[in-house]
Amino acid sequence: MKVNMLTDTEATRAVVRLVRECLRFDVAVAWAGPNPAVEAMLEAHPKLGRVVIGTHMYQTDPKVLRRFIPHVGARCLPPDGRLFHPKVYLFKMAKGFAAVVGSHNLTGGAFGGRNIEVSVLLEGSADDEVFVDLTSFVKSSWAVAETIDEDDFLFPYETQYRINKAKRSALDKFHRLKKPRKGAKTSPMDVSWASFTAAVKKDGHHDFVGRLEILERASVLFKEHRSFSAMSQYERKAIAGTYGTKESQLDGLNWAWFGTMFGQGDFKNLVNESPELLSSALQNIPLEGDVSEAQFDAFVHDFDLAFQGKAHKGGVATASRLLAMKRPDFFVGLNNANRVGISEAFGTAPTTLNLGNYWERVVIPVQNSPWWLHSRPRDVLGGRIWDNRAALMDSIYYDPSIHQAAA
Repeated sequence: MKVNMLTDTEATRAVVRLVRECLRFDVAVAWAGPNPAVEAMLEAHPKLGRVVIGTHMYQTDPKVLRRFIPHVGARCLPPDGRLFHPKVYLFKMAKGFAAVVGSHNLTGGAFGGRNIEVSVLLEGSADDEVFVDLTSFVKSSWAVAETIDEDDFLFPYETQYRINKAKRSALDKFHRLKKPRKGAKTSPMDVSWASFTAAVKKDGHHDFVGRLEILERASVLFKEHRSFSAMSQYERKAIAGTYGTKESQLDGLNWAWFGTMFGQGDFKNLVNESPELLSSALQNIPLEGDVSEAQFDAFVHDFDLAFQGKAHKGGVATASRLLAMKRPDFFVGLNNANRVGISEAFGTAPTTLNLGNYWERVVIPVQNSPWWLHSRPRDVLGGRIWDNRAALMDSIYYDPSIHQAAA
């Protein structure tokens, strides 16, 4: 028997060649997606014997499954039960058998050069035990698989595939989360929901209920108006935190409890006189559902545009204030009194934290914290805290004795 190692494009060339030269091919793979090997198999469909495609973790592209529907030898396994994870390509040749076995799934990543893969090409006679065993494995897998039916299987699978696509994309990026800096408070990533709610309720610097009312009133403002610029100047000042110390505030609430931005002159002028560009930036952030990094990046781009030609840029303090008011479940507003505590708890130097790295250094660690990932409580107060949990995190790290210049 001949045994050769195949890497990356070598496997693509070998499988495509064997599909074209063989008398029959059988396949058992965990996942499938568009790639040259699939095209070769569909072109040579009269040779298609048994093809079994797994769908666990919703990795298999439903478009490929649909293309195999006309071929009675093609079946699939639903994405539940034991994980189906083989990568077997078996070929009956004019003389003997060949097989490619290893790490190559029937996907574009494996047969398109994006992944680092290794498999072996086995070539020998029909009597070789390995080919007998591989044939038996494909047969047994095919026997328990099901027809790729458009209505019974493909419709529900495709629906759930779309839902899970964003979750799979999030796994493509590795975030280098950091331990707290020396002397910092506990990392939010080590805080349970019970500990979080206890700390938030024990806020020693603000009225806890009043802070909830501020965030809930901000939510109502965003829902009542089509945009930030459509709010009255009085309402915009509440959202932006730009009220003067002696100025009456909306609904009698102390909107400075999430950071006062009165001293940010250019920002204050934009809020008062020309809020359209700030409003355009906030439009990138949805009112409900997940907020993606791409949406945040679009916000940052448009937020920076609002300050072109201005003496002072907006920075992370003013930007995060707006974000926390619109989506208090995703964003925490950074200000002079909490920036040091939050930065050091997340393992980063306060002086290096800015709007460009806010997503990576603050939002991502928040989203990996047990309290943030906790399911929404059923009790009324617990639900209110959960709906505003990211913004309320600043209660834990707020220290008015620390004066860190806003950037």
